[in-house]
Amino acid sequence: MTQSMTAPPEQFHFGIDYIREHFGSNVALATQQMAHNRYRSNLQPLVDHIFASLELTGRESLLDVGCGNGFILRDIVSRMRDGGRVVALDISPAMLELAKRNVTVAWVPLEFTEGNANDLSRYADGAFDRVMANYIFHYIDEPDTVLSELRRVTAADGRALVTIEARHSMPEMYAMHFEAMERVGFPADFIGRLPRGRRGVMTLDNTAEYAVKHFSSVEERPYADALRFVTPEPFMNFYVAGHRYCGALPKADDTIPRELFDALHADVERQVSARIAERGYFELTKHNSVFVCS
Repeated sequence: MTQSMTAPPEQFHFGIDYIREHFGSNVALATQQMAHNRYRSNLQPLVDHIFASLELTGRESLLDVGCGNGFILRDIVSRMRDGGRVVALDISPAMLELAKRNVTVAWVPLEFTEGNANDLSRYADGAFDRVMANYIFHYIDEPDTVLSELRRVTAADGRALVTIEARHSMPEMYAMHFEAMERVGFPADFIGRLPRGRRGVMTLDNTAEYAVKHFSSVEERPYADALRFVTPEPFMNFYVAGHRYCGALPKADDTIPRELFDALHADVERQVSARIAERGYFELTKHNSVFVCS
């Protein structure tokens, strides 16, 4: 990828409209979740890593900010006990409906609420023993506002969990993607506006710096993983349905012909097939961390 194609992160902005459209169905999120579970190299599932970091007795009050389709919450709630309660909050009504259907095993009161992480004013100070915000901060423009709210609603002796995926996670997919986009002839200005990984003001590299402004204790608990594909089909599904051509498809307008995406698809599939033929697999390295804040 040439230097001229590289755009500063601020040129790509998700925005509320993008978020609501992206999470208007379960296709992208469920595809990613399936791939992470089925093709992960780490023997410990990510949800177990998060659960261990929560250090629950099962009787706490818990707020899940940005619960999505309930994929993580489902396992957490199943381990709650009498005396606990759970509130699931998300900005997308479609995700909340999915979460209601997915989180069906609950031994405690469970509430689903539409809302924005920027404003948790409906909840009193210190209302929750545990608060978790998993993979929302690459969509957040004002992380200090959200962190301040997370801190406010967390009990004095409680803890808040912030799970982050690094901006440089899955570099193999992004490098292959952008090389192919240039090769098949996507316009340079369009390529320059696209994300080259997880975006956002707060990243894995600076999460602790943001969090310590609001919490007295911040501990990083890394979760290293890799997705290993031995045939091209599941990777292509992950790349196309899960990541929508690394964010290029939802950003394309009528000036980008569909034939370019067909050519991109074929080029990437050829590259992945060649890598598998050479090595026996195609691997994406993943970098995630849970930040335990109290």
